[in-house]
Amino acid sequence: MVSRFGRTARGTALIGLVASSFVVGPLKAGAQEPTLRAERTVDYKTGQALSLNAKVGAVNVQTVELTERKASTGGFTSRITGGAESDTSTIVRAHFLAENATADEWAVTFTLEFLDKNGKLIDRATKRSTWEGEAKPTDLDHPILSYVLPLVAQVRIKLEAKLD
Repeated sequence: MVSRFGRTARGTALIGLVASSFVVGPLKAGAQEPTLRAERTVDYKTGQALSLNAKVGAVNVQTVELTERKASTGGFTSRITGGAESDTSTIVRAHFLAENATADEWAVTFTLEFLDKNGKLIDRATKRSTWEGEAKPTDLDHPILSYVLPLVAQVRIKLEAKLD
C-alpha cells in the first residue's frame, strides 16, 4: 500500500540528491586544482634551512634559509679595492629551494614580511622568479637597518604563483 506522501517524499529526496550533486561536484573538482597562493610564518633564525613545504601552482617551495651579511658602502670600485662595510645596514638573504616538475613556465612572487614579537610589520621585501621543468634555488637579498634587525622575531612568507 502506497502512502499518500510516498511519491512526493521520494520525488523530493531525488530532487535533493540531484541538487546536492550540483553543489558538491564543483567543490570536489575545485579541491583538485593547484592553489595559486600560500602563506607560511617562520621564526627568524639565521644559518639553518627552515621547512616551508608549500606548493603554489606547479612549483613546490621546499625550504628557506635566512642569512645576514654586512652591506658595503660605495659602488663597484669600492668592492674591488675592499670598500668599507656599512655600520647602519645589513643584507638579509632568503635562499629558497624550489622545483617545478612540469614543462609549463610558472612565475612565483615571494613576499617576505619581517615581523616583531607582537606580529607588527617592520619591513617588507618582494622578488619574482620563474621555473620551467627544473629545480633551482632563488635568492632574495634585502637591505635592512642594522639597529632594527634585533627586533625581528618572525618572517611571514607569502607565495603567489602565475602561469607565465
